Amino acid sequence: MIGALNGEKYKPAIGEAFVYVYKDAAPLNLGEGDTVMLPANWQPITTAGNPFEFDYAAYCAHNNIYYQQFLSSKDVVLHAHTNAGGLPVLRQAHLWCMQQLEMYIHDKPTLGLIQAMLIGDEINMDRELRQAYAETGIIHIVAISGSHITFFFFIITFLLGWIKHKKYHWLKYLAAIPLIWLYVLMAGASPSAVRAAIMFSILGIGFALQRQPNTLNYLFAAAFILLCAMPSWLYAVGFQLSFLAVLSLVLFYRYVYSWWSPVNRALRALWSVVAASIVAEILIAPLVIYYFHMFPLLFIVANVAAWLFMGGVLVAGMLIVLFSKIAVLASFLAFITEYGMQWFNKMVFAIQGWNPQPLRYLDISAIELVCLYILIAALAYYLIYKQAKSLLVSLSAICLFMCLLCIDDWQSNQQRTLVAYNISKANHIELIEGKHYAALLTDSTVNTKNRNYVLKPAHIGFHAWREKQVASKDVFVIGNKTVLVLKRPVALNMPFPVDYLLVNYPIDATGLQQIRSDFPSATIVMGNKLNRRETAELATAAKSSSIPLHLLSRDGAFVLKSF
Repeated sequence: MIGALNGEKYKPAIGEAFVYVYKDAAPLNLGEGDTVMLPANWQPITTAGNPFEFDYAAYCAHNNIYYQQFLSSKDVVLHAHTNAGGLPVLRQAHLWCMQQLEMYIHDKPTLGLIQAMLIGDEINMDRELRQAYAETGIIHIVAISGSHITFFFFIITFLLGWIKHKKYHWLKYLAAIPLIWLYVLMAGASPSAVRAAIMFSILGIGFALQRQPNTLNYLFAAAFILLCAMPSWLYAVGFQLSFLAVLSLVLFYRYVYSWWSPVNRALRALWSVVAASIVAEILIAPLVIYYFHMFPLLFIVANVAAWLFMGGVLVAGMLIVLFSKIAVLASFLAFITEYGMQWFNKMVFAIQGWNPQPLRYLDISAIELVCLYILIAALAYYLIYKQAKSLLVSLSAICLFMCLLCIDDWQSNQQRTLVAYNISKANHIELIEGKHYAALLTDSTVNTKNRNYVLKPAHIGFHAWREKQVASKDVFVIGNKTVLVLKRPVALNMPFPVDYLLVNYPIDATGLQQIRSDFPSATIVMGNKLNRRETAELATAAKSSSIPLHLLSRDGAFVLKSF
């Protein structure tokens, strides 16, 4: 946002917001950097209100984004096109690299992955492929991080190979620092990339000043500088995982690597990757379980394969961009890259399928997460320094952790909950009993991905990811409350006493009054069968008649628990 226009008065404004444009026949014909005028129909960003869902509103708030609006293309008025050179130079370089890759790489999953790995742009990243990388524990190769910076530095070192004398090796670091920062800024300056660039800069300056490197100090200095510049990055999962992965490598790598000393150079290189994979999981595994509710059992296999694969992909992507003007060579490189990526992606999907289903539905609370980190810290301290007190702390932490898990398990087995989910333009009702769920009503027209996006967090949070069948009926007793699921209009000769009425067909104000007369004591829960205008009209009619009404699309999911 650059300004607000009220009549003829213009007031500068600074900020960001989301604008969603409905898909229709009229194209926008807009480019990056164009200036447009929009109506002032801003709405606060809210969540869908489904149980255990990702708090999207809080996530946006951490990034200083609070408003959104939904428009048709005719509501977006072009004010001015950007000039050919109106974008910043680094942004132009980013877009140019994207275009060169798009010109030669025609396989969409391959294109999206290389653009994400090389340029930090995930706009074309395939969602299913990204999920597979996450569930196999190799999603870190997508984000530009320390490994990318190290690889980029090796290329710079190779190009500066004519500097032979050790006395002048620090010149390579000083030459690399500005080049690496240009690359990081061109690639979007993600938290992991900026953290790696800051650490490398501190390291390079330390070499130039002939100082003994202290990696732990460098890591915390980088985190301090990052959070001073962007405090909101403290809440970024990428920053947290990146910081903990490097911290784990700094603290534990040499101890794990010392477990085995192979003589063969190739085996040593392979063991170093395996050791790094094991070490990184020590501190990031609890956080991965806490945020993503899964643990990749075959992470070592996947990480070794990714290590062997990533360097080749990065080199291939760079060469395609570098030789983009030589069409024959760039096309050949793209063909080889596509073939290799397709083979690698098939392997990733296979590893994803081998991960046991229970490891995809893990759930721990914040207190349990703290217990895990106390356990890891105390146990590591005991193994390294042989202090008996730390062993007692670790045993206490694991006992508390197990007690908390037992409490969670008992609560899950006792639960009986009815949930009417808020899924766009669709109705889905489930009964959660113990550690199982049963679908009471669902729309077959709803997109499977949209349904799973809503249902999986709930199944994880309720610890009920196993499905069971229940007898078909429309009346349920939850605790001491009676619930009727009404799938179609009914004609009653007398009032029917229920506490909650779930209406799963469209009604208007007249229909609402009829339902009120048939079910006078019920709180009416309206499903997602109305558009925005009809929803607003029904809410107004209910308020004027003092009818208790819960609209799923406006008030979020309806959850009724037995305790």
